[in-house]
Amino acid sequence: MTPSSYQGPRADGEEPAKTSMSQDARLAFEKAYSQTTVSDILKEKPADIFTVTRTMTLASAIAELSARRIGNMPVVDPNTGLVGVISERDIVAAVADIGDEAMGHSVEQHMTSDPATCKGEDLIVDVMQIMTDGHFRHMPVMDGPVLVGVISIRDIVMHRVQEVEYETLRLKQLMVG
Repeated sequence: MTPSSYQGPRADGEEPAKTSMSQDARLAFEKAYSQTTVSDILKEKPADIFTVTRTMTLASAIAELSARRIGNMPVVDPNTGLVGVISERDIVAAVADIGDEAMGHSVEQHMTSDPATCKGEDLIVDVMQIMTDGHFRHMPVMDGPVLVGVISIRDIVMHRVQEVEYETLRLKQLMVG
């Protein structure tokens, strides 16, 4: 017996009127993430936020990134708050363009200014779309003018893996009784 959602090939070439969730990966993904917010993800992370200042040298920023074992840091100004982000990609581009001399340049000269940000109440599916469209993997999280965290694609994937593991366990429990 075929599942009720199965739609066999049509002789007239018309598409079936609807697709099930199992047939449309994007719809299934959006459904799974529809209620997950950035705050839900931040709750699972340590509260530490590592930052650099715009006046630090690239060499100092590299040392911080290496010490923290991360690839991106918000750039903050004590008076104005978040002013940019510096990433491994920004540093590689600076060295490729300028050479070793770039190590003495300020972070401000090579950072990504005015980065895309999100808020705690933003939905993960929307944040992932912004990251995908912008070709970046980290996004500062703001509460008004205050930097409250950084969310990464890795954080989102790890959260989803936990959700899938939980869903699998629940299905096994339902099957066993």
